[in-house]
Amino acid sequence: MISIRLTGVCAFCIFCVHLLVAQQDPTWDNTAKTAWSTAFQQVQIPSSADGTLQQAYFFKSTQKHPQPLIVSLHTWSGDYQQRDPMTNEILARDWNYIHPNFRGANNKPESMGSSSVLSDIKDAIEYAIKNGNVDPADVHVIGVSGGGYATLFAYMRLDYPVKSFSAWAPISDIEAWYWESIGRRQKYADDIVAALGGTFDDTEARRRSPIFQDFPKEKRQNASLYIYEGIHDGYTGSVPITHSLNMYNRLAAELKYKVTDLDSIGQLARLDNDLVSANEIIDLLTKRTLPLSIQPEKDLFGRQVYLEKSVGTIHLTIFEGGHEQLPQALSYIPVNDQVHTPYHILTIGDSNGQLAGGWVDQLQNRLPHARIINISQSGRTIGFDNGGREELNALKNIDNYLAEGQRKSDHTAYDFIIVCLGTNDAKYEFRDRQQEVLENFSALLRRIRKHRIATRKTRLLCISPPPIREKDIENKYVGGNERLAKLVPQLKAKAIALGFEFVDVYHPLLGVSDYYAKDGVHMAAAGQAIIANSIVSTLEQQ
Repeated sequence: MISIRLTGVCAFCIFCVHLLVAQQDPTWDNTAKTAWSTAFQQVQIPSSADGTLQQAYFFKSTQKHPQPLIVSLHTWSGDYQQRDPMTNEILARDWNYIHPNFRGANNKPESMGSSSVLSDIKDAIEYAIKNGNVDPADVHVIGVSGGGYATLFAYMRLDYPVKSFSAWAPISDIEAWYWESIGRRQKYADDIVAALGGTFDDTEARRRSPIFQDFPKEKRQNASLYIYEGIHDGYTGSVPITHSLNMYNRLAAELKYKVTDLDSIGQLARLDNDLVSANEIIDLLTKRTLPLSIQPEKDLFGRQVYLEKSVGTIHLTIFEGGHEQLPQALSYIPVNDQVHTPYHILTIGDSNGQLAGGWVDQLQNRLPHARIINISQSGRTIGFDNGGREELNALKNIDNYLAEGQRKSDHTAYDFIIVCLGTNDAKYEFRDRQQEVLENFSALLRRIRKHRIATRKTRLLCISPPPIREKDIENKYVGGNERLAKLVPQLKAKAIALGFEFVDVYHPLLGVSDYYAKDGVHMAAAGQAIIANSIVSTLEQQ
């Protein structure tokens, strides 16, 4: 085990955060146990360390081909039953998932970075791989707060080839956090003492700290570590940002210079912009901004990024926020999601299909060898003159669309024709014409099926419209989601009756799309990727 000494700057940082007033338990350590979706199975996993049964919640992907595995680690005071805000999106993406107990809350000797914790996490991964639909090369560990601490510890000690580790607002130094918690009069100091056996032992505290572990560089050559931290943590949260900064510096410096002690790292950081310098640390702590580094174009879903550093596979991001994990955290995980089948596809959609980064672009990203002809258009409806514009009426113009598709394909037969329309038909102006939507939809699908572009080998797909936010929405979409809720099941029944396959993205995206759609209608690229994922899953089901 290596020895690391705190520099004067780090000591100053700890002094600064000790001056802060006592704080409430952070939101992300809320141990509320809520009813889990029945899609998640409660399982028991025999521990390879001592034979005890480890509890976990588990979800197996329903897709045909192996999918990523997300290993979500509970927070400091939580356990496997703790509410996990990522579960809705896990179901929408249809990825494998496991939420293990790994000895529960960090207030007993067998918890908090013990050998049993590491063994339990590895057992959970192996259970999910054996019982799920998992690509073993696509395993990702993620956690926030105490889960971020466990993620860092797993990065340093876990004997398994995980592809990525994402630590949000993590604790890296148990000894430092003990004294920080004393200064804030928070319960975490008592938890640490209990986990250390009843008395505070600085040697044992270091032994359970990620920052003091040997760096397994050979094991992690192909693994990425992402450290995310809100700039206000330590002021409005329980973990000073120095935990993230010091952990990044320690690993980046060892990877680049084979240096491990913070005194030497501090000297290197004065000259190397890849490391976090003393001045940057002080600015981040005292100003809670970094004026010289701000790049307005860089953000995390609207959150300003104040500092971004990386060395090799080690990455650090300090953003506008507190002690938290962003709701869109899954979109930053580098999964293996490409399918190399050379499909020939025609797509007919509205603005969500036309816009840059929309579901058609995401489909092309997922299918790099496919040839996709996209004739989507913003404002297009199934069968209304949107805004009085006849050219936006798909039913009136479908023959022209299909002729265009034939010309652009050089009259090569399509493997798939994909239609995704209906959002604009749910607008307020069409609120009293919803029965017409179904009639227009049936007529549109019949016209497509009868057209010569749809050969005997062409598979025809309908994608449901995604949800529309119910509040803080443009007037033209008011009530749209209520109308879609009634419309989508009816569209599905019509599509299937007419020989089309139907992909329902509406229901999986409920409770998820708001994370990605600023205007409540058009999701950012990461949200559109969820739609593309559902489509690819259907395409691959022969």
